[in-house]
Amino acid sequence: MKNISLFLLLLIGTFAYAQTGSMTIYNFSTQSVSYNLIGTNDNSYPIDCQPIVEGNSATSLAPASTVVYSQYNTSHLVTPAINQWAVISEAIGIPSQIYNISAGVTVPPVIATPTSWQSVRLNFSNGEMIHLARDCGYVDSHHGVFSGSTASGITATWNYLGNNVVVFIN
Repeated sequence: MKNISLFLLLLIGTFAYAQTGSMTIYNFSTQSVSYNLIGTNDNSYPIDCQPIVEGNSATSLAPASTVVYSQYNTSHLVTPAINQWAVISEAIGIPSQIYNISAGVTVPPVIATPTSWQSVRLNFSNGEMIHLARDCGYVDSHHGVFSGSTASGITATWNYLGNNVVVFIN
């Protein structure tokens, strides 16, 4: 019983300090897409949204494909993988660095916990790009760019489903 109680306590602690909200990208377009994802602190508008967590897809997401990133520290386990995250965090007293999660260097809870998805820059195989994002300090401003299109007719939308972000590319 003691071991079960300890396990439950550790499990609750893990969830309490885990990043909340997933990023799901559905690519219904005819183009492959690589991307840059950014997470920021919603409630830190006066200090440049730090910490800022930025990662790039290692390969492109093929047409008719979907990917879900549930946490920074598991993003190397899905396809396309994000193997490392660059963190800017001087404003909160933590030196900035690159966390190579595929090598076991994880983004610590003090950085992951206060952040949520802020931006996605979509780079299509035909050379076009769409950038979707909420403003820094979204909690107070409720502003951002939540849809975009390209000259060739590709469209993308940023949608919220609770704490989760769902991006549709058509």
